[in-house]
Amino acid sequence: MPAHVGGKPNPLVSLGRIGSCSLNGNVVLTGDNYADYQASLRRLQLPRCWRVFSRPGSARFEIATDAERAREFLDVMDVQQEERMRQLGFRFVLDDDAHARFYREVARQGIAEGYAVVSALVCDKGIVATTFGVRYGATYFLLRISHSGKTWANFSPGLLATERTMAALHAQGVRRFDLSIGNQDYKRRLGAERVPLTDASVALSWRGMPYAWRDHAAQGLRRHPKLAALAARAMGRTTP
Repeated sequence: MPAHVGGKPNPLVSLGRIGSCSLNGNVVLTGDNYADYQASLRRLQLPRCWRVFSRPGSARFEIATDAERAREFLDVMDVQQEERMRQLGFRFVLDDDAHARFYREVARQGIAEGYAVVSALVCDKGIVATTFGVRYGATYFLLRISHSGKTWANFSPGLLATERTMAALHAQGVRRFDLSIGNQDYKRRLGAERVPLTDASVALSWRGMPYAWRDHAAQGLRRHPKLAALAARAMGRTTP
């Protein structure tokens, strides 16, 4: 969790140690002038990426305005993300009954109430890339992103879909874009700054004490990278 929520101190942080989480957030602050922000990303060559994608006359960026269209985007997102996770050798669970139902309900209710944002790059060959996130005031939280893979890799479709979403939301008053945990390269390319996060584990009964001690030990170990690496190797995995 972050140290501040909605510009106010997060009271739960006092239960842990600031920066103790092994993960970090990634936040982009665009300022009021989006053109200036785009200029800072000139190495990305986003105008060229858009030209490559939009050569077919039907190519467009779209934000779903109703639950049915959002469901179409999410159905494609599940397929694209599952394929990507399979290529990386990871198990994908967001398309099982419980997760799929949850995300579609968030989209259904969120679009009706104005906080869910489900967007896509679309052309006559289908849905090329998608994003899913929620908006709260002047902040947008990116939750999921997908793209169709190597077929369209020459214009970075996932990156372009994210930036087009940011541009559309900036025009609506959003200035802070939280790209979530995970340090994928596209977040740095979009100018995201890493934000320390805090872990807090509190035992509510004696049964919870071993788990809280384990978490506290892991947090302490992370302050000593060499020891953390040694422990990770001993357990047969790499450090985050």
